[in-house]
Parts: sequence; structure tokens; C-alpha cells
Amino acid sequence: MKYLVKAHDAVVSGMAALAAFLMAAMMVVICLDVLLRNLGYQSSAHFFTFTEYALLIVPCLGAPWLVREKGHIYVEILHMHLGPRARRYFSTGIALACIAVCLVIAWYGFEVTATDWRQAEKDVRSMDMPRWLVVGWIPLSFLMMAIEFARFLWRREEFLAPLSEQIGGG
Repeated sequence: MKYLVKAHDAVVSGMAALAAFLMAAMMVVICLDVLLRNLGYQSSAHFFTFTEYALLIVPCLGAPWLVREKGHIYVEILHMHLGPRARRYFSTGIALACIAVCLVIAWYGFEVTATDWRQAEKDVRSMDMPRWLVVGWIPLSFLMMAIEFARFLWRREEFLAPLSEQIGGG
């Protein structure tokens, strides 16, 4: 089990690192595109296509890491007015809802990805890309997020605690 947890953590960290790399690559591509156009040259249509794909893939790759690091956004106004026991039940309910939503989206996404694979669907832009390769990041991301929310429950860890409590402040 220990090795499975380490492997999962490595995959989530690798996904986040790839997301960071793609963000930097998008910046370079966009700057290069603008520079070429301002110098009077025709830029590549692939620049725009790469950026479109990266804008889908980056959030998918980074979201599980964001959940693991408790970087998700939530409104804590109700949460902070609850007592400790009610807060624990509230957080558990939210975690269960997050797991359920993530698993439903992952399931549907896997079905779409598998259908695109079987039917050899193509996403036609400046280059032909197998559609499963474009949409396959979505179910992977949501499955990994479901696992991260489940880990909070398994460890009985408060993932909705205010930042001040998380770092030992309040």
C-alpha cells in the first residue's frame, strides 16, 4: 500500500510538473507568435492549436495537485460558524459530494474517450489529432481528484480548514 501511495503521489506531482512546463511553453509560443507577426512574418497556425490544446490540458494536469495541496477555492463563511462536530460532518459531506461528482465526470469522460478511440475520431485543426488524446486528460484528472478527496477522508484530514489553522496559526 505504501508503494501505491508513493506511486500515486509521483503521478500527481508529475502531472503538475507537466502542467507547469506547458504553461511556460505556452508563454514562449505566444511571445514568439507576437514577435513574428510584429516583424512582418507569418506565424505558424500550429502555435494557436498548441495553445488551445494546452489550455485544456493544463487545468486537467494541475487540478489533482491543487486538491492535494488544499489549494481549491471554497466559501468558508458557513464552515467557520459551525462547531467542531458539525464542521467534521459538513466537511465529510462535502468530500463525499466531491468524490461522487469527480467519479461521475471521470466515468462519463472515460466513456467518451473510449468511444473516440474505438471510432478513431479526429480533432481537425491545423493538425489532425486523435480526439481521445485531447479528451482523455479529463477523466484522468477527475479520477485523480476523486482519489485525493478520498485520501482526505481516509486520513480523517480536514481539507476545508482555514489557511491560518492549516499552518498552525488560529
